[in-house]
Amino acid sequence: MDARDTSFRILIVDDSTENIDILTASLSNYRKMIALNGERALKLAFGKHPPDLILLDINMPGMDGYEVCHILKTHEETREIPVIFLTANTNSESIIKGFEMGASDYITKPFNTGELLARVKTQLALKKSKDDIARLLTNIEKKNRLITSSIEYAKTIQQALLPARESITRIFPDHFILYQPKDIVSGDFYWGKECDDSILLAAVDCTGHGVPGAFMSILGMSLLKETSSFDNSLTPAEILDILREKVKHALQQNENMDTNKDGMDMALCKLDPSLKHLQYAGAYNPLYLISNGELKEYKADRQPVAIHYREKPFTNHNIDLQPGDCFYIFSDGFADQMGGEQEKKIMSGKFKQWLMDTHTLPMEQQKEALMDRFNSWKGNTEQTDDILVIGVRV
Repeated sequence: MDARDTSFRILIVDDSTENIDILTASLSNYRKMIALNGERALKLAFGKHPPDLILLDINMPGMDGYEVCHILKTHEETREIPVIFLTANTNSESIIKGFEMGASDYITKPFNTGELLARVKTQLALKKSKDDIARLLTNIEKKNRLITSSIEYAKTIQQALLPARESITRIFPDHFILYQPKDIVSGDFYWGKECDDSILLAAVDCTGHGVPGAFMSILGMSLLKETSSFDNSLTPAEILDILREKVKHALQQNENMDTNKDGMDMALCKLDPSLKHLQYAGAYNPLYLISNGELKEYKADRQPVAIHYREKPFTNHNIDLQPGDCFYIFSDGFADQMGGEQEKKIMSGKFKQWLMDTHTLPMEQQKEALMDRFNSWKGNTEQTDDILVIGVRV
């Protein structure tokens, strides 16, 4: 819309009919509203059809232009209407006071028609731009609320698919799960299952976070449940081998260089409580065991549960446990958090030290202590990734 379109409405406020006649003639391309005093000007400004621009005389009997402008700028419905002061006072104090009251511009009397039209056109163009931006922001906010509402509902669905905390507590009476998505939904998930005399437990990190990661996590939960149901005698490594093929098939991954590389990193454990024996296999994500005050790392294979340029069978680790031992499986989100005085990652070394510092505490207190240290390290920095840490005491 052109800034000289008759759809623009200009309110002219001046106690001089001569000035009004001049302004009206000069602004023939615009719709005009006329007020001879401040009170009438306010009534029109707050009326059913407010102006797009106000030309406001300063020196008027009764309510002067400064007071009118101040009232307009203190009310939400009129504060965005640009005001151009009409003044015979060219001293800097009058001009500064006008701007302090909220004026957008000023025009000196007697009027120069060319200058008047140029300043009016500029202010109307600016107002149109601001109005357009405001409308766009309103639409964006509306769409953002709809999207956020949908993602919040997706969070409800995702959490419903996670194992119930009561069932995890029944399987592992002494444990903690530190689970904190970066966004509303998460690409990390935890999973557990009882099978005969053993218990399966997994900490899984899917490609991405937020909505893409959440989609992948739902696929991962489904395939993990399906794979583990084949044969209760399968080792964690065998489960990962089978799971990898299922992921490749589900995501149509092939040897083509352009194929998608989405998949999962995972730490998968199988615990026999009666024998105090733990089996572990990992895709990038290791297992930490603290026994007799020492921390031992069982390394994961450097390959994902997905297509990989150098695939090999996953390694199965057999670990004998003692009462009081603690083991931990996790995604990389905790150690990758940026922060500290030098804005660096926590890294695995510091993460191990924090586990050592807290491992003698009750499990729930370990979780709280780790979260406190994490938040202190993070400070005001944005959370880098989804976070999942699972601790179990034998």
